[in-house]
Amino acid sequence: MPKVVFFAIHSTTRWWKYLASRLDFADGVVLSDLRGEGDWVLVDDFYRFMRKGDAEAVAISRFGEDGCAEIILRCRSLRSLDRNLALQMIGGMVQAIERAFDSLDPGLIVTFTIDRYVTDVMERVARARNIDFLEMTTSILPDEVIFMRRGQLVRLREPSDDHVDSAVKALCQTDFAPTYVRDAKRFSRWKFWHVFGYFALRGAFFNLWRSRSPGSVKPTLCGLLKSLKHKVRPEDVVVLEMVAPDWESRLKAVTFDRRVFLGLQLFPEASMDYWLRSLDMLPHDDVIMEYCEVLGEAGYHTFVKDHPLQFGFRQRELLERLSKLPLVTLVPYDVPANLLIEQCGISVTFTGTIGFQAALAGRCSVVSEPYYATEQHYLHVRSFGEIRNVAEQLERWQPPENLNEARRDMVRHLAAASVEGNYYTWQNFDAVKPAIRASVEPLVRSLNQYLPRFLKSREISL
Repeated sequence: MPKVVFFAIHSTTRWWKYLASRLDFADGVVLSDLRGEGDWVLVDDFYRFMRKGDAEAVAISRFGEDGCAEIILRCRSLRSLDRNLALQMIGGMVQAIERAFDSLDPGLIVTFTIDRYVTDVMERVARARNIDFLEMTTSILPDEVIFMRRGQLVRLREPSDDHVDSAVKALCQTDFAPTYVRDAKRFSRWKFWHVFGYFALRGAFFNLWRSRSPGSVKPTLCGLLKSLKHKVRPEDVVVLEMVAPDWESRLKAVTFDRRVFLGLQLFPEASMDYWLRSLDMLPHDDVIMEYCEVLGEAGYHTFVKDHPLQFGFRQRELLERLSKLPLVTLVPYDVPANLLIEQCGISVTFTGTIGFQAALAGRCSVVSEPYYATEQHYLHVRSFGEIRNVAEQLERWQPPENLNEARRDMVRHLAAASVEGNYYTWQNFDAVKPAIRASVEPLVRSLNQYLPRFLKSREISL
């Protein structure tokens, strides 16, 4: 039987172990970088290889100077660390992963989306060994998960017409919102200080633990360091005061075709750090400013709204820069994205779900490289230099002649890589409880139905 290796992150090991135990086409093994979790743990080998003294040289020998620079640039933790330490961590991790793969001999790696250097390195090692590496996350389609490689869809099935029609109907509801933003709460100073205080205490605890622990660069916890460049500070509470209370009157003063809705995304975020191919798109704030300046020069008014889950994590500098532009309005956090999609003729985002929702609504949707974006239904901007020409592209854009057929095409593309299953069943998973086990069954069925087909099709293509 083939061997499928599931790579688990914090709080998900029991869930992955249960999925591994339920595979009927392969032997399932859980790999982890958390001590005491998983069938194979990377952390001791990571420290051992990192401390040998040649970890930097190993990193460069495996990935080259440019490859290492890219791994560092894409990782929210490594890009804030000293370069030599970052190289040592890459070198230690690549050797630990290689040793694990030598022993486990996986035919397939399955994990969540790549969101830090550990899984980035793991995918590169797997690719070099011709081992497929699938990322799984929640789909825009309700009650489904989606599979991809670095933000590009992996086609697993041919969805039926009935399934596509049902999905189109659900997604086109006026109150539709992705699962992860439906529970966004009200925004206030109290909430900001609650979020800030929680993460400040967590970061302080980690700093204390790190100072007393010999393994002071534990790979799973580096993201908690308060010294990382993206961490919020007390002075960032002013973001609440930067939004325009008269945003509605400003919106009404602009004609529909000159209104641009720019929905900010979570930052840092896997969907930008690891899905955007052009490295010059990674400086998030500079890209946003370039869009707004170029659009303003062309006579468009951009209405910028932050992601609801970014509240308490957004640094003030970007909003300060945007507030100085005459044709930019900062919209309050609690304004629904659907309202702005409806009221604006153009949507701009990197990879966020707003781009998909805007295209479904028949708006001109400007995106970078999200998994859902087909060539014919979106306006693609894939590099920083292409932003300069976005106004010309907007003038040439034409809405679809048949919006219903366009919607079906967009959803069919998405549904081909989506299968039944609830991604969030990993939260508080307990296999002892029948109701919780039952909630995972749709995903178990999907893994057993579609992954064998995927492995077989891959064998044929090799």
